[in-house]
Amino acid sequence: MSNIKSCNKYKRQISIIFISMSVLTLILYPYYNVYAEASLQLIQKKLDFIWIIVAASMVFFMQVGFTAFEAGAVQAKNAISVSIKNILNFLVSSIAYFIVGFGIMFGLSYEGYVGISNFLLYGIDTHVTSLGYAFVFFQLVFAGTAATITSGAFAERAKLLMHICTTIFVVCLIYPVFGHWAWGHLFHPNQYGWLGRMGFIDFAGSTVVHSISGWVALSGAIVLGPRMGKFNPDGTVNRMYGHNLPLATIGTFFLWFGWFGFNGGSLLRADTSIGLVIINTTLSGAVAGIAAAVFGKVKNKRLDAAEILLGIMGGLVAIGAGCSRVSSVYACIVGLCAGIIVILAKDFIEKVLKVDDPVGAVPVHGFCGAWGTLAVSLFTPASAFSMTNFNRLLQVGVQCLGIIVAFAWAFSLGLLFFWCLKKLVGIRVSAEEEVKGLNLSEYEDVTSWLDFVKISKVQDMNTALQGKIKERTRELEHIKENLEEDVKKRTSELKESRDELEKKVGQLENFAKVAVGRELKMKKMEEELKSSKNKNHK
Repeated sequence: MSNIKSCNKYKRQISIIFISMSVLTLILYPYYNVYAEASLQLIQKKLDFIWIIVAASMVFFMQVGFTAFEAGAVQAKNAISVSIKNILNFLVSSIAYFIVGFGIMFGLSYEGYVGISNFLLYGIDTHVTSLGYAFVFFQLVFAGTAATITSGAFAERAKLLMHICTTIFVVCLIYPVFGHWAWGHLFHPNQYGWLGRMGFIDFAGSTVVHSISGWVALSGAIVLGPRMGKFNPDGTVNRMYGHNLPLATIGTFFLWFGWFGFNGGSLLRADTSIGLVIINTTLSGAVAGIAAAVFGKVKNKRLDAAEILLGIMGGLVAIGAGCSRVSSVYACIVGLCAGIIVILAKDFIEKVLKVDDPVGAVPVHGFCGAWGTLAVSLFTPASAFSMTNFNRLLQVGVQCLGIIVAFAWAFSLGLLFFWCLKKLVGIRVSAEEEVKGLNLSEYEDVTSWLDFVKISKVQDMNTALQGKIKERTRELEHIKENLEEDVKKRTSELKESRDELEKKVGQLENFAKVAVGRELKMKKMEEELKSSKNKNHK
C-alpha cells in the first residue's frame, strides 16, 4: 500500500514538472525565435563582411595583374616606368577617393546628379548599412582599378605628372559622378541616381568602371599622340612588340583571378548567387579567348598571342554588367562577341583613328564594356526589368542611353582636361627621353638602358641581315628570270632549227621519191625497148 502511495506521489511530481516546463516553453518560445533569428542575421552579417573584404582584396590584387601585363606589353626600356606608375596611381587614387570620390559617388544625392555627403568618410560608422567600412574598401579598390585602366593607354611617352593628374581627375570627378548616376543607391538605399531611376543595369561596372576609363584613355591618347615610330608617313602601322609576353600572360591570369572578386563581390552579400556570377565570369573569359584566337587566325593567317590575352580580358569586362542575371549559355555568347569585338576595335583604333594604345585599354575596356552593357538588355529575362515595366525594348533604349551618356561624359571632358593640361604644364616627354626610355630619364636605371642598347643592336643587326637577305634574294630572282628567258630563247631557236631540218628532210624524201620514180620509169622504158627490138628480129 505504501509503495502505491509513493508511486502516485512521484507521478504527481513528474506531472507538475512536465506542466511547468510546457508552460515555460510556451511563454519563452516567441523570445527564442527572435533570438534564433537575430543570431542567424548576425551570422549572415558577419559572412557578408568577410566575403566583401575577401572580394575587395582580390580586386586589389588585380593591381599586380595590371602591372605585370603592362610591363610585359611595353618595351624593356619603359618597364620600370610602367610599374612605378601603377603603384603611384593606386596611392593617389586611394587618398583622392577617401577625401572626395566616395562622397560624390555614394553620398546623399542632390537631385540624382551628385553626392553631397560622407566626404572624408564622415558618418560611415553611424550609417544604417550593414557593410560600413567594408563597402568603402570595396569601392576604393574599384576606383583604383579605373585609374590604372586609364593610364595604360599613355604608356611609354607620357610624363609622370600626366599620370598623377589623370588619376585625380578620374577618381575625383569622371568616375564618381557617373557612378552616382548609376549606383547612387548602393549606400543610401532610398535614393537613386537619374540613370538608376530609369532602370539602367550595370551589375559589376562594364560601363561604370571599364567604359568610363576606356573613353578617358581614348581622349588622352588622342591629345598625347602616338609613340615615335608607331606610324609611317603613309599612315601604315608598325607593330611595336612588348618585350616580355610570358610576363603579360602571368598578368592576365592574375587579373582573371581578381575578376572573381570584382564580379562576385558586387553582390555585396554572401549567398549562393556567387556561384552563377563566378561561373559566368569564367566562361565568358574562356570563350572570348578562343574567339580571339580563331578570328585572329582567320584574319591574319597566324596566331597572335597578344590578341588572345586581349580577348580574354574583353570577355571578362563584357560579362560584368549582366553576370548575375544571364544564363551560362548567354554568358558564352557575350564572351564570343567580345573576343571578336576586341580585335576589330583594336584595328579600328590603330588603322582608322590612328590612335596609339600600347596595352589595348580602349578596345578591351571601352568597346567591350559598352557591348556587355547592351547585352544585359538582350539576354536577361524580361522579368528582371522591373524598373522599365518588364519591357525589353525599353530596357534596350535605357542601356543604350547609359552607353552614350558614358561616352559623351568621359570622352568630352577628357579631351578638354588633357588639352588644358597640355597647354599648362605639358604632358609628353621629350623626343630624346622617349628614345632612351623612361627607365633612364625618370629613374636613372642605366642597367636596363644598356640592356636596351644591346637589344637594339641585335635588332639592328637582324634588320640589316634581313635587308641583305632580301637584296640577295632579289638578285637570285633576277638571275633566275634571265636564265628562264635564255632557256626559252634557246628552246625557240632549237625548235626553229628542228622545223627547218624537218622541212629539208621532207624535201629530200620527195626528191628521192621522184628519183626512184624516174628510175623505175627508165627501167620500164628499157624493157619496152628490148621487147620491141626482139620483135623486130623475129
